[in-house]
Amino acid sequence: MLKYILKQIFPKVDPEVQAVIDRKSLENICRICLVMFGFELTALWIFISTRDAYDEPFWTSIRSVTFCLFACLAGGIIAGAATRREKISHAFAASFNGTYYLVFSLWTVDVSLRNYNKGEQMLTFFAVQILMVCFVSLKPIYGIVYPTVIYVILYIALNVYSSGKGLNAFNYALLMVVTVTGMLVRFYSEKVSSDNAVKLGKSYDKLFYNNRHDGLTGLRNRRALEEDVQKITKDHVNVYMIDINYFKKINDNYGHAVGDAVLKETARWIRSVFSEDRCYRYGGDEFLILSVDKKSYVEDTFSFTSPEITDRKILLSIGHAQGDPKGHDELFELISEADKKLYEVKARTHATGK
Repeated sequence: MLKYILKQIFPKVDPEVQAVIDRKSLENICRICLVMFGFELTALWIFISTRDAYDEPFWTSIRSVTFCLFACLAGGIIAGAATRREKISHAFAASFNGTYYLVFSLWTVDVSLRNYNKGEQMLTFFAVQILMVCFVSLKPIYGIVYPTVIYVILYIALNVYSSGKGLNAFNYALLMVVTVTGMLVRFYSEKVSSDNAVKLGKSYDKLFYNNRHDGLTGLRNRRALEEDVQKITKDHVNVYMIDINYFKKINDNYGHAVGDAVLKETARWIRSVFSEDRCYRYGGDEFLILSVDKKSYVEDTFSFTSPEITDRKILLSIGHAQGDPKGHDELFELISEADKKLYEVKARTHATGK
């Protein structure tokens, strides 16, 4: 039982899931700060415009509201700036969330104490606690400790400075338990929601990847080529068409499993040579490389030994063309030109038996 409780208080959270929780919490804090800033600014204007006497209680209230306005402004700016970053440090998010909760809770303790002494309700305190429960995600240990500390501080202050007149200890403790429970429920509901969001994102990324990559070699496919065209037609492009010589004979003599292994080995070589470029399985045993590198790969053949085939080397023929395509059609003209050069190389290598 104790082990289960400790597991709930100190849960293990995947870093990606925690990152989503942190971002959502900071986004919510930014929104809360904007709403509170507008509300407090309006309340301050109404308070000033309807007052006749500018006594000490008036200036105390002015100082309190002014503090809240600056805290809202600072919190909104910091949280907003953090959410615009691609990555948010969990240490920063946790520190900021905790500081935000404590600062505004302590502020409401001061406001509520003054209101209680005047015989008024502590609505500000409970309203802010509800806001925190609904919008700020604290890890369970902090969701337990922070509200408990704040409620205890207010309870002690009420008893010390107001003798706790009219304060029902049971109801007060019940409200504290409700707040703590709300914090825990908030965290775990956010954890489930963020976990589902991360899984959905990974599924989408995998689907997106599989839709644009060849399943055997891992290189890009024709669909990806069509989408990449617009990104590379404004640069000088080196186009390479690569073909495996006698690939049909390899399949016929050694089997398709060996042929697949040769395709994978060819893809590994292509990635090692053209690592920074867009590499495609163009079809069958043909591969396409679109390189914006100013340097050209000068060889028109390459051979390697496959562990699957011990009695011969695997020979690749390479056709090359280059130019400055201005659009889709001009780029595919370069691809056709590289394809013609490829077959010229294949005709030569076949004629010489190499």
